[in-house]
Amino acid sequence: MTMRKTAISLPEDQLMRLKAAEAAGRIPSVSGHIQELLRREEETAEVDETLRRLFGEQLPGEEHHKWADRALGLDTAEGRGAA
Repeated sequence: MTMRKTAISLPEDQLMRLKAAEAAGRIPSVSGHIQELLRREEETAEVDETLRRLFGEQLPGEEHHKWADRALGLDTAEGRGAA
């Protein structure tokens, strides 16, 4: 993939938090973090489209969530919604 450089404008407090996270090693870089967020957004859009194809406009119900939790091994105390 060809990488190109661009500039974006962010509120100063947001940029300072990103730079602090980078300095603390919580994110690889400001640019890398934004790339990852955009990748996740694209992935989420693909999942949403797949769900729309499978279920139409009706969102998956609780029975679907329970099945998915079991299939993914999340039906334990550490599963979805457990905090």
